[in-house]
Amino acid sequence: MKKCKFRIWTVIGGLLMATAVSAQKNLSDYSIVDNCTPEAVGFEASLTPLFDKSDLTIFQLPQLQGIEEIILKANRPYVLKGFSVVSADDEQQDLKQMVLYVSSDGQQWKLVRSLQLSYGGRFACQQVSTPYNGGYSWFKIVLRKASGTTGLRIADIQLFGYPETDDENLANSLNGTITGASKARNAANLIDNDPTTMAEIPNADRQQIDNYNGERRYNGLLNAWFEYEFNQPTAISAYALGLTATANRDSRPCCWELQASNDRQQWVTLDLQHYAADMAIDHYEQRYTLGATGAHIDYADVADRLLQFCEQQLERNQSNTGIYWICDWAVDASKRNEDWGGYWWAAHAVDNYVDNYRRTGKTERLTKLTKMVNGAKARNGNTLINHFYDDMEWMALAMLRACDLSASVKRQYWNQVVTLFNDIIGGWSDVDGGGLHWNKNKTGDGRYKTSCSNAPAMILAARLYQQTGEERYLEWAQRIYEYMYTHNRFPDGVVKDHATLEDHEVTFSYNQGTWVGGLLELYKITGEEHYRTTATDLLDLLLFGKWYSPKGIMNERQNYNQDDGGMFKGIFVRYLTQWLLSGRLDSERQYRYTKWLLEQARAAELSAINKTWSIINPYWTHQYNLDNDIHDTSRQQTGMMLMEAIDELRRAGLLQADYSLPNPHIGKPFRYYRLVITETQGSGTIMLGSWKLIGNALPAAIIPPTDKNSSSRHGKSYNLKGIPAGQQPTGIYIKDSKKYVTITGR
Repeated sequence: MKKCKFRIWTVIGGLLMATAVSAQKNLSDYSIVDNCTPEAVGFEASLTPLFDKSDLTIFQLPQLQGIEEIILKANRPYVLKGFSVVSADDEQQDLKQMVLYVSSDGQQWKLVRSLQLSYGGRFACQQVSTPYNGGYSWFKIVLRKASGTTGLRIADIQLFGYPETDDENLANSLNGTITGASKARNAANLIDNDPTTMAEIPNADRQQIDNYNGERRYNGLLNAWFEYEFNQPTAISAYALGLTATANRDSRPCCWELQASNDRQQWVTLDLQHYAADMAIDHYEQRYTLGATGAHIDYADVADRLLQFCEQQLERNQSNTGIYWICDWAVDASKRNEDWGGYWWAAHAVDNYVDNYRRTGKTERLTKLTKMVNGAKARNGNTLINHFYDDMEWMALAMLRACDLSASVKRQYWNQVVTLFNDIIGGWSDVDGGGLHWNKNKTGDGRYKTSCSNAPAMILAARLYQQTGEERYLEWAQRIYEYMYTHNRFPDGVVKDHATLEDHEVTFSYNQGTWVGGLLELYKITGEEHYRTTATDLLDLLLFGKWYSPKGIMNERQNYNQDDGGMFKGIFVRYLTQWLLSGRLDSERQYRYTKWLLEQARAAELSAINKTWSIINPYWTHQYNLDNDIHDTSRQQTGMMLMEAIDELRRAGLLQADYSLPNPHIGKPFRYYRLVITETQGSGTIMLGSWKLIGNALPAAIIPPTDKNSSSRHGKSYNLKGIPAGQQPTGIYIKDSKKYVTITGR
């Protein structure tokens, strides 16, 4: 029973966000260490766990003498701007004091910092700025002191800065021209080889959203971009952004797209980044290799750990044959609520077990699945027939998915699914144009024709038709579709909570997810294009119109992330994933939707999971303060849905084995590259120090002609590379961090 949903209808804005700590990702995609060869001096231990960009692999020493050194030899000189250390799992074995040196030759060392370190908890990131000028090819870390006497454990260390001279950067004044949107200022500063000079877009435009209730709000930046035009189409393999001083951190971009084109009309997406560039370090450079994973995350392992928490901390027996999960948990046992989350939470727990079994094939997952159904049945009066139509739909959908796992499971549950469906359609009435009621009190609190009782039923009916071929199921699916299409949508396509609720702010992500899920099933059955366009138009708005992810990472409207609402985002993720798996999206949307989903999971794993307990905050950019917060099981279930979705994409071949995302446009030459910034860390003004486009050196320096439509200027003829006819470049050299070309006649 979802009583709390009615509370939000009458007490809008009365919900409180959970206290959170550390809105900082533990690991960054790129570190200077990535381009270094490490060596241990004075001790024997593998350094791989220390620099592998995984905070679950631990570097350890049984004893620390205070003289252990790590020497890093870089492939070129770097300007060091800062570093970070991520604590591990034992407070008594933290690195508490380290000394950092730099050198040009590995012989003469200069002291950078001698530092006392402190952390905000386990697997927490300590960041330090090191405003040191000049490029160095050698770095030395001395591990001076641990917090206790039993040894040392560190999750990860990263170094941040930029190359002193970057001959891989193709974006310079010789190879092309940089411009920006109408409000852009000083765009040339992005390619001037000085990371402290800023390009700006002051007071960037924001998109305006009408909530169809006489109110408007603003979210997401518009018309905020910089563009680099090569003199000829050029392929890149990576790009880099040079960032502001920490004092201007709010002006750093946190969400952007890298787009490419050859005609400035048709653009393709090369990369999407959400919740990025947030290190508390001055003027460092963040590099992104196209198609790469960045931090190393095993999403299958994350899903297993989240489920393990449920089984170890939340699971309770219901008689001899059933189990259930309690709805709330806290470190302090006196704060725990030993009640169960409810019938529909149990239905999604069945779904969680279906996901896990499909990935692992472990028979004990099938056993737990059966026990979860038994527990729900026992706590529901020894029946699966329920007062709430949507609750029965969730259970029927989960059990129908379970029927696909094995013939024996299908024999066990098929008839129960059909029985539930037959009871559900009894909730239909022609009052107010049709639709399924929310519950069986059709003239009382169940009088609403909620989207949560209609869209899942549309999915269920369509799937039953696909398995049986019985026309009545398809007729019901299309009947529900017609009702929802005409009654339960706002003019922009966003799904209402129910037909008579006109407040655009009170729209929940799970209703959007089940609606597009139902459209997918009908599209698969009929091939009628309007089902697909209706779904993709809405998904475009939700994912990239900043409706549910104003800062790039998904958040339920009105911060409705607790209790029943803790499940909503997971349901949306489930049905978005079904579209990605369907093969029925165009290639551009396939990439963009997948990258958006991958960004959600990356942010959640790097920021929102308490790795001591393996619990996840519903705000996927923050961790819980476990001393104060109670954890809803529904939030944990959503986390499992998210992580299982990513691994399902990997198993389907849509992600690589390391969860990197292929992009068919990477490696192709384009003339125009555009950095489209859609949100900052917190300011309406955008500031950026540099923007590099990285690839193989061009065959010759390219001098842009004044008139690009002509091959002649000032009485001289020029070839297509902008070089005077009869002349050839003989060399490129660097002076004062600038690139020059020498040209002689033949």
